[in-house]
Amino acid sequence: MNRRFFVVPILLVAACGGGKRPATSAPGDATGGGDSAGGTASLPADAPPGTPAPEAVSFVTEDGITIAATYYGPADAATTACAVFAHQLSSTRAEWQPIVDRLRGRAHLLAFDLRGHGASTTGSAGTVIWKGFETADWEKLETDVATAVELIAGKGADRACALIGSSIGSTAVLRYAGANPDRASALVLLSPGLAYRGVRTPDAARASRAPVLIVHSQENGAADAAGALAGIWRDATPPVAVEVIADAGQAHGMKIVTGDPTILERVVTFLADTRP
Repeated sequence: MNRRFFVVPILLVAACGGGKRPATSAPGDATGGGDSAGGTASLPADAPPGTPAPEAVSFVTEDGITIAATYYGPADAATTACAVFAHQLSSTRAEWQPIVDRLRGRAHLLAFDLRGHGASTTGSAGTVIWKGFETADWEKLETDVATAVELIAGKGADRACALIGSSIGSTAVLRYAGANPDRASALVLLSPGLAYRGVRTPDAARASRAPVLIVHSQENGAADAAGALAGIWRDATPPVAVEVIADAGQAHGMKIVTGDPTILERVVTFLADTRP
């Protein structure tokens, strides 16, 4: 059984903060952007031989929300390493394509549209749109993550996956990891908050034991939130491994990553060094 996460070819790039890409290179903007299925049909040039095509899937949460997702299977059927991606507010799973394209074929990957976003707007009680959400609705995003982890486990993945979240998505994956510390092998948090949309994360951070990579910019409050979360993990007994990348710009969430190739490389290598 292949329990190592994956091995990814690493590009030679400048030190963090250099080599900025134009903002227009981001595939997922405020309207979602990108392919409606959340994945490209063409195979990345460096994908392992035998990498399967993306698969459109869906799942229903315990409270009746139908979640649309894209599953990317590994080239090696023995691979159990896995990663689950939760996007930022007003976006879709398409925003993850730059990272997904680097990981294709090396692990089980699942990117999904959070409830009320993209193609995940159908619930047992009718249409669900994020613009009408209150704090209690945002708290339920954790349920979306939980159901996604169960789906990917059913595909042959390990019970513990790397969880990657952007903005409100980082809140969702962190809260899930806090409630289920044995189901998270690593956390990547892009622009995490302490109480974004009223949903608090400090208690979840105290309960989570997975190694963490935090990426934030200099937008209002971002450094303070990242520092507070990192402090929780560093002060834990025993300390939790945490790395913080502070981008010099004002971008938010996944746009920080697509705006700087060195940060994209660090996210990929962090995942490559993670063992379930």
